[in-house]
Amino acid sequence: MESSKAAVNHLKNLIKENTHILDVGCGPGHYLRSLRKKVSVPFRYTGVDVNPLYVELAKKAFKDHKDVTFQVADIYNLPFEHNSIDIVMCCNVFLHLPSLKKPIEELCRVAKDFILLRTLIGNRSFRIMEVHEQENGDEFNLDGSPKSYNFFNIYRKNYILNILSKIGIRNVEFVEDKDFKPEKIEAAAGEHAEGISVTRMIGNWQVNTYILEPWVFIKIIK
Repeated sequence: MESSKAAVNHLKNLIKENTHILDVGCGPGHYLRSLRKKVSVPFRYTGVDVNPLYVELAKKAFKDHKDVTFQVADIYNLPFEHNSIDIVMCCNVFLHLPSLKKPIEELCRVAKDFILLRTLIGNRSFRIMEVHEQENGDEFNLDGSPKSYNFFNIYRKNYILNILSKIGIRNVEFVEDKDFKPEKIEAAAGEHAEGISVTRMIGNWQVNTYILEPWVFIKIIK
């Protein structure tokens, strides 16, 4: 997974012995796998995800790993104390959320030193709904709203900065994610060609179905 390798490149020099890392939206553990490969010192890792299936898969995959825990948790209400985690990371989650203010506040609340985010950032904000297909073909309600969907949102840089400034955070850096190998993204797309939501390359752009993906890392120092 190219994004996990890129994320670790932003973190590896910050991780010292016994650093505690919280991975919000950890999925089945892609980011932990990349951390293990690139970080030589021992560290503590906690992965949380709202999906119990991902958490169970991660627990099985890393059952023999020391100082690693996984649990079900909601980004809108994280079960951790203020300033209790050295490094908090949250990658590829924000674009799927209905709102960002509370999640950003929660991530900054529990982080002690550093937060790394990865999401879609553009010159303008777009609220995008990916409508789920229905077996009977009836995908929309009478008022035009979709019956089932997930968000695929793009946010303005200044919108994120405004949320952060209101909680007193101003040391923020936005870094375009160019740390990937196009051939690996294409290879992964080929392996999942039958999938509904597959990222491919068009020129230098990562593209998911009809959506150009302006991936950006947001680095926040408290």
